[in-house]
Amino acid sequence: MNRYLSNVSRKGLLIAVFAVAGGIGAGIAVLGTSGDVSADSAMSPGFIKGTNPPKPDPKMIEEGKKIYFRKCVWCHGVDGAGDGPGADRLWPRPRNFNAGTFKIRHTASGELPLFDPTKPTPGQNDLFETVTHGLPGSAMPPWDGILTEQQRLQVLSFVTMQLVKDRKFDDKTEPVTILNLSDKDAIKQVAYGKESIDKGAKLVVDKKCVECHGTDGRGDGNPFNLKDDWGFPIQPADWHKCWNFRGSRQDPYKIETIFRTMSTGVNGTPMPSFADNTTVEERWHIANFVNSLCERDLAGNPLPIDLQSDKPKINFVVPSGYIEGEIPADPNDKKWQERTRRMVGMGGQITHKPRNFVNRIDDIWVKSFYNKKEIAFLFQWDDRSKSQVASGVTVTPIEEAPPKTGEENSIAAKQNKYEVYNDAVAIQFPAKWQEITPPEKPRYLFGEEKRHVDLWKWEADGTLTAYTGSGWDKPLDDRMGATGDLKLVKGEFKDGQWTVLMKRALQTDDKDNDVQFETGKYIPTVFFVWDGHNGDAGLKMAVSAFYYSILEPPVPIEAKIYPVLLAVGMIIAEGWVLRRRANKKKEMKS
Repeated sequence: MNRYLSNVSRKGLLIAVFAVAGGIGAGIAVLGTSGDVSADSAMSPGFIKGTNPPKPDPKMIEEGKKIYFRKCVWCHGVDGAGDGPGADRLWPRPRNFNAGTFKIRHTASGELPLFDPTKPTPGQNDLFETVTHGLPGSAMPPWDGILTEQQRLQVLSFVTMQLVKDRKFDDKTEPVTILNLSDKDAIKQVAYGKESIDKGAKLVVDKKCVECHGTDGRGDGNPFNLKDDWGFPIQPADWHKCWNFRGSRQDPYKIETIFRTMSTGVNGTPMPSFADNTTVEERWHIANFVNSLCERDLAGNPLPIDLQSDKPKINFVVPSGYIEGEIPADPNDKKWQERTRRMVGMGGQITHKPRNFVNRIDDIWVKSFYNKKEIAFLFQWDDRSKSQVASGVTVTPIEEAPPKTGEENSIAAKQNKYEVYNDAVAIQFPAKWQEITPPEKPRYLFGEEKRHVDLWKWEADGTLTAYTGSGWDKPLDDRMGATGDLKLVKGEFKDGQWTVLMKRALQTDDKDNDVQFETGKYIPTVFFVWDGHNGDAGLKMAVSAFYYSILEPPVPIEAKIYPVLLAVGMIIAEGWVLRRRANKKKEMKS
């Protein structure tokens, strides 16, 4: 993270306004600005006056109603109040259409989004693009390929004309002020580069962005006090996960998207517009900086995005690299920093009660090394809050509450009111993976009686324990002897991120219960994460699909020496040939 953020004094900052992004979540307080903001202009630079949209044909509204009650009512409700039968198991909650409050727009703060039932043009029809591409980081899926273009326009005609009740899209008194990103003179984009990124890093401190998003931009600055317009808890966006920016339109690394949200704000959330409080140039610097924080590969390139999931593409093989000598104990060691990492996708466990419908940890990063004696796994994941049970405090097991259709006592309403448990991470292997014929595997959730698993679990209170899992409905069996073989090298929470490094011997004496590692073999592996402030404990957790761990065979010394010897030999041979030719030429001349 940029040095400007690491030097922030949180005590010295005054919060003028909290903000969170449904789009980029830039929670900021604006205390001042400079430059080209015009105080007496009716519109900020780059905005143009638009016209009210045409009223949809009644037939479109009627057809849209049919589509809505087939596809949309389950989340958004019969009256469009965001209270459908599935709403309480979703967070953030489905949009309540009644007030006409929409997050992702090209219109000025507080205005209705762009919608024209006759023109599905990119950049000119906000609601159509939202339905087409969905809202990454939420339960709103893309409907392209499910509904035709005409059907999408029809259902939006019904929503805008009959479910938006407090204001009217066809009301000529409704202002329409459009951010015209095509106006390259008024909105001159600042080139992405170190100079702009550094300026953006200073601005997010000056504008108090860190008060909500944290000193490293992971959304941990103010994770508990923010609420949306309907009173539900809402959390600042994690800038390191641009694929969760709501309006990314399946192009999460596009800087213009961040600039747009900075300019228009996110209606329904504490995220304001900065069009009247910052210059165009300042917003480009901030957008460049926010974009620079999003995860990239070792070469600095954006991660490839899977358009089916709107998440980075997954490689289900977790390689462990061979290393001579001791495995570095410091995750910041150059060897760890240059080591291949894998992103592991996590989903809420919803198979058995208590289920995790609101999952706050949706991915972890894993690296691994091994030497002649040990194997080490390094886990890192973003968490907006450090959750740790104090010593001597006993917490009661969580029970799943029935879903509520109303707001009071709903899952979303009590998100920040759970009893706090330990944050935790675990990795699970079949104890006798050699006896399993691929593609067979033990059950992903703590194995089964005939195919038990070896599970290593670290908790935020500093414990690292080896368990035997014999089924989801049986308690994990603590193996004291195996626990003694595990070594916790590091468990640290800093700036919204956990770093956990653990080791164990490749081979142990307990062949029946301890996983035994062999090079070049694919070992089925499952990962688990618990967020203590989310009420995660026991079966309420995040879990991965099956991955495969493999110890990459060490490169033989011959493979390192022979290419060098061959290259030297070729150089010598070429030199000999050239020298011989030169000597022949001399002989011919003489």
